[in-house]
Amino acid sequence: MLGFLFGSACLVGLFVVLRRGHWGRGGFGGGRRFFLRRVFERLDTTPGQEKVIRDAVDEFVDSAGALKSEAKRSREDVANAMRGASIDETVFGELFSRQDDGIQIVRKELFGMLARVHDALDEKQRRLLADMIESGPSWSWRRHGPSNRWA
Repeated sequence: MLGFLFGSACLVGLFVVLRRGHWGRGGFGGGRRFFLRRVFERLDTTPGQEKVIRDAVDEFVDSAGALKSEAKRSREDVANAMRGASIDETVFGELFSRQDDGIQIVRKELFGMLARVHDALDEKQRRLLADMIESGPSWSWRRHGPSNRWA
């Protein structure tokens, strides 16, 4: 159960970060657009590809934003349960059910976004993006764009 809560919190945190359009205080400053620009530079995308990818990411972030209100409601439910004389299992059952529904929707949206991005890229670009995803951002990527190992 703790793993589920931690995973849910991480997923909600990801959507909040994406929704706000920046990567933390004092971070990129340019937010999601800056991040995508750096990825587009590395992938050497065309303007048409960039539009498809940008639209797919924006739609995903907008649809995932619905989880933000669910996160607030979940926090309130947990706080109220902690204030009570005993923990009500029904409250947590409803909370987990709502979270499961939200996560299922986001999973479908994520799959749709990734499918659109996959279709927009050629084989070399997909391989490069896969390498970028697998290795994650390094310090040099956050500071100066993706490292040259992806070039």
